[in-house]
Amino acid sequence: MKKFKFKLLMIIGVLLIVAGGFGWGYTYMLDHRSAASLSAYCNIDFQTDVDEEGRISTATLTMVDYRYNGAELKKNIELICDGETFIIEGVTKQSPPTYSFIFYNERTSFKNTNKFFAEFPIETFKAIKNASEVRVRMVYDNGDVIDLPLDDHDLGYWKEHLQDKVQPEKEHSKKQERSTSSNNSKNKK
Repeated sequence: MKKFKFKLLMIIGVLLIVAGGFGWGYTYMLDHRSAASLSAYCNIDFQTDVDEEGRISTATLTMVDYRYNGAELKKNIELICDGETFIIEGVTKQSPPTYSFIFYNERTSFKNTNKFFAEFPIETFKAIKNASEVRVRMVYDNGDVIDLPLDDHDLGYWKEHLQDKVQPEKEHSKKQERSTSSNNSKNKK
């Protein structure tokens, strides 16, 4: 009877070790996954805003990545437009995983959520609009480096949103107002 209990305990122990190895391998593979583009790797949201004249005034990027690893995303990313590198400082936040089986969510259950938000400097707008390839490089505090390009769809979306929204008739009427006001000031003299 003692030999049976010992063998049963050994079998259970070996099974737990094997299951742990597969579990560790799965989480390692997910955290070190490869992807063809940034949007295939994580959720991205690129937004722009215009001033009262219709010119692009701000552009922001939000990225959300889900990982089993507890490594946090560093606050700086590199935006690489056809080899020209811009260091963009942002704000990061990591949310701990949820462990509820009742409210299971495949993205957040058992995974840390890393969020990154940054406002792009104005000098990046022209570089993005003229680039044939835009890459984003982000680094985690454990040394993991993620360097991925935008796919064609996302690059087109970014370029489209970085176009000024100036209405041709508004611009024409503003030029007329300026010329009229300058003529009026000359006539007063």
